[in-house]
Amino acid sequence: MRKRNGFTIIEVLVAVLVLAVGILGMATTAALVTRMIGQGQRFSEVSAVAAQRFEMLRSRPCATMANGSATQGPYVLSWTVDSVAAGKARSLRLIVISPTTRTTRADTFATTVPCWE
Repeated sequence: MRKRNGFTIIEVLVAVLVLAVGILGMATTAALVTRMIGQGQRFSEVSAVAAQRFEMLRSRPCATMANGSATQGPYVLSWTVDSVAAGKARSLRLIVISPTTRTTRADTFATTVPCWE
């Protein structure tokens, strides 16, 4: 009986199948990670825009704070100002509408600003 070297066709097909399943799993994961990174970057930009607007509103005296809206680059901002604690603070609620690849998304931010006057 002679010794045979190499693989049978069945062994090669099983190896190719296992490799194909692994590669498809990696491709799916890579697409998901890419999408999540894009969402993270978008939310970071939206958060920075919201922080800027909150700082602009905080720099005003409480008596002059009012509801409003603005456009900043691709973002549409609208905010509401409510009196809190017998007028000693203002509650600010900011909605930032940002474009996405398919539609728009609205993110809401809120903070309270003490009044020093």
